[in-house]
Amino acid sequence: MTDMNTPGFERIKQTSLNFVNAMKIGDAPGIYRKEKGDGESFYGSYHAAHILDLFGELPKFSTEEKAIWAHQFQNRQTDQGYFSSKKEDKTRFRTLEEMEPFWHYTRGNIWAMRVLDVKPEKEFAFLEPLLDAEKLYNWVKHYDWSNSWAAGNQVLAAATALFAARDWFGVSEVDKVLEEGMYPALEELLDENTGFWGTQFGADLPNGLFGTIHITPIYFAQGWPLRAVERNVDSTLACQLPDGSFWPGGSDCPDFDGAYMIANLAELTDYRRDDLKAAARLYLEHALKHEDPTGNGWLLHRVDSKPADWVPRPHWIWKEGSTTATAELRDEDPERTHIMLGSWFYPLSIALISHFLGDTGYEGNYHFNSHSLHVCNVFNEPLNF
Repeated sequence: MTDMNTPGFERIKQTSLNFVNAMKIGDAPGIYRKEKGDGESFYGSYHAAHILDLFGELPKFSTEEKAIWAHQFQNRQTDQGYFSSKKEDKTRFRTLEEMEPFWHYTRGNIWAMRVLDVKPEKEFAFLEPLLDAEKLYNWVKHYDWSNSWAAGNQVLAAATALFAARDWFGVSEVDKVLEEGMYPALEELLDENTGFWGTQFGADLPNGLFGTIHITPIYFAQGWPLRAVERNVDSTLACQLPDGSFWPGGSDCPDFDGAYMIANLAELTDYRRDDLKAAARLYLEHALKHEDPTGNGWLLHRVDSKPADWVPRPHWIWKEGSTTATAELRDEDPERTHIMLGSWFYPLSIALISHFLGDTGYEGNYHFNSHSLHVCNVFNEPLNF
């Protein structure tokens, strides 16, 4: 990425920071709302850290300020090492089977602490069952991969925790366990006909895409070769809608997912390069339709759309005691216009597209931080530990 920040970069940076500033609560560092009218929110504070990190703003905070910010995440860590918003979980031991509702939340807390460069106080005892390669292999395979989106989310969270155990606490066997357990399981679950995970088990192409972007960052982080790349290109392009989006009416998470795959696939192959460039330009036009015209953050839905155009997207919730994810539909309320996630994912997706194309007018000194796997790309510089 260029050292020269374009006017476009400066504009989307300011639009994003305006919303972060508007969601700030009080004077203590790191306390944010997720959206207007909310109180203090984990997702507000977690996503704010990533937005500031993307635009290189975190170094402006002192070590002490980042420690205060990270303390709220540390307070959510249980004695077993996983993270929970429930106070009664502080001393509760959970088996691997009982961890399903807590993987995503644990992942978010870890990513927030990694970008703040603050280590949690307790080691990750909850990971002990997954430090056996055979158990890790079977655990990855036990998910219902006809819902690749939900399964991929869980596996990415486990990889996040395993990487952190290696880097923070010196668990030296992590790479070997991943290589012998997670990697062969994922290789067996890859559909070579689509380049996606789970489509051979019944996932449709969009669900396969949304699962695949949770798996490919693990490959990039570990330097594993990605197979069926050309089929992945075909499938990703097939998922893009005529308006450039990857979800009807636009939606921050699916839209980012499509942009992530376009930009990373373009680093891996020249196959259908002109089509990837056209898709990237169309996506950029779409993403900019989510920019608040008043310069205050990023809209949940395209500025030129109406509720009849929207399809509520599922948020996959793992309820206590359940072995499958439940689709909780959100984002259809016209009164909800902005959330903190959009002010991370839309600028991040524009950063990815501008990295690929290089001539968009939005090039700048974005910070792609591989410690947070949604920002881990095949082109990132290797991390030094």
